[in-house]
Amino acid sequence: MRRIFTILALTVLATMFVQCRRDRVIPDDTLADIFYEAFLTNSYIGIEYLDTDSLQIYEPIFQKYGYTSKDVRYTVGNFSRRKSARLGNVVEQVIERLDKEGKLLERQVMILDTIRNVAIREFTRTIRNDSLIRVVKAADSAKLHIAIAPIHEGEYEISYEYTDEEYSKNHIRRAEMWLEQEHDIRRSSYNFNLRETDQVRRVLKTTPNDRRLVLNLGKYLAGKNRPKKQKFTIRNLRIRYKPTAESAVDSLFMRYVDTKIFNNALFEPTPKDCGTLPADSARIVQPTADERR
Repeated sequence: MRRIFTILALTVLATMFVQCRRDRVIPDDTLADIFYEAFLTNSYIGIEYLDTDSLQIYEPIFQKYGYTSKDVRYTVGNFSRRKSARLGNVVEQVIERLDKEGKLLERQVMILDTIRNVAIREFTRTIRNDSLIRVVKAADSAKLHIAIAPIHEGEYEISYEYTDEEYSKNHIRRAEMWLEQEHDIRRSSYNFNLRETDQVRRVLKTTPNDRRLVLNLGKYLAGKNRPKKQKFTIRNLRIRYKPTAESAVDSLFMRYVDTKIFNNALFEPTPKDCGTLPADSARIVQPTADERR
């Protein structure tokens, strides 16, 4: 970082030296402030790829402190005549300031990232957790159909293990999962044939228009004769919801900040679809009695 600032300092000084002439000697501290703002301006020009004349960019900075480009050139030229002063000391002062502020900015970014991560972890929750689902007859197949509504914007991770003891090429099951919008419109649909045993993990990213998450963990393909006996087992089914960073931070804010210091708008009911999450972030939806059989 110090090397970059040094190169940038020489570039700015060279530009100023060529384009300026004469007059008053600028105090070292003020010159350091001018250099500091010039460096920031140079960085902005580089980021935005602006094609502009350097003098037009720097002149307002000089005017802000009551000087002109001639004064800057005159001051820089006078450093060689002043035994007790060095231009390098002024540049070093600017570099240290930029370096210090850069570290502060990096820390602020790190803090913001930490807040986001904490908020996401805080409001990531398991919304369904089934250790065992067994299908031994045709009527049990209803256990494999799961619909979750309403859903929020973010990510839903579905994971489970399965075993199909009646698996054969003539009796193939297929798993399906999708997001559903109004009018039963499907989106982000996954379909895959099941084998004798395997693990499944899928992540579905939702949008504000999505209304339901629908899972069918294993149905027989159309046109295939279903066996009279069924031995299909789902283990460790878990559905986890991870919110977007924005909604998680909003929820964290609403939970911990003293809202009394703000206006009455914060006390109004939260719109249903705003994405703010309830406080019971660790709530687990347990299977019904029929599903545990």
